[in-house]
Amino acid sequence: MTEHTPSGRMKSIAGSALPGQAGSDRGGRALLWTGLLWGEWLAHARMMLIFLALWLLAMWVLPRFTHPLWALAFGGFFAVIAGPVLGGSDVMGGCEEYAFSQPITRRQRFDSRLLFATGWLGLFTVLNLLVLYPNLGDLILSFFVSTGVATVDVRRPELLYGTVFAVPLAALAIGFTVASLATTRAVAYTAWVWAALGSLTGLRAGLSLEDFLWDRLNGRITIPLLLFTAAITLGIARRLYSEKEAGRASSPLRLPLSGWATLMAAAIGALGAGLLLSWFVTSYFRSF
Repeated sequence: MTEHTPSGRMKSIAGSALPGQAGSDRGGRALLWTGLLWGEWLAHARMMLIFLALWLLAMWVLPRFTHPLWALAFGGFFAVIAGPVLGGSDVMGGCEEYAFSQPITRRQRFDSRLLFATGWLGLFTVLNLLVLYPNLGDLILSFFVSTGVATVDVRRPELLYGTVFAVPLAALAIGFTVASLATTRAVAYTAWVWAALGSLTGLRAGLSLEDFLWDRLNGRITIPLLLFTAAITLGIARRLYSEKEAGRASSPLRLPLSGWATLMAAAIGALGAGLLLSWFVTSYFRSF
């Protein structure tokens, strides 16, 4: 846009802020993000309602058969399953090329899905704590005594408080990253394996270092390590996703040689995750 100066010359005012323009920009951004999040809800509402039903079932069933505090593990279950689904929905659906042709930028798409995923993870974590909060202190004490986690200082149970969110967040970040950057369905469908393997590896590394340095578990290494892993993983994924091009995910689901290699790698990863989980149980728990 231009205007005439007294000397008759043309002056550009394209970069000048017009009255009300800043407010309209903020309103436009709010509408954009509302639409993006609403779109994620429409795409994944059924899955989220299933998770809510499973959470209600877990809150009602688990205390009847095991210690109530095991209900906090629901966040990890949600992260391992929902992270890859939310991050790689376009690849799994074979519509990534169409999605990239829309006016929404890749970073906006990535950020909205990540916000949707972490928001639900935070919601389940808060719900778990609200349900258990009235007796949380007694439950933590009885949990330590019944499971035999003898190396944890009962007077400072920060480890359990932090890992309730840090471990699922790391799993969500890894699964979300692998699925969002995948160019084939085979990789996207097996992202949950790497989510479980990566989060359990970080958990074991942190616990081993704490046990080596202090002969007890205090969360000083484990929690920052898991949070740092999640932040770095998502930061790198966001940068790479902004430059991603649609790959072979739009083709029908087939298993060429590379697909079989992916499944074999996923099987090895699942075995590693199982071994890590068994190590964790046998090292820190005498009985359930």
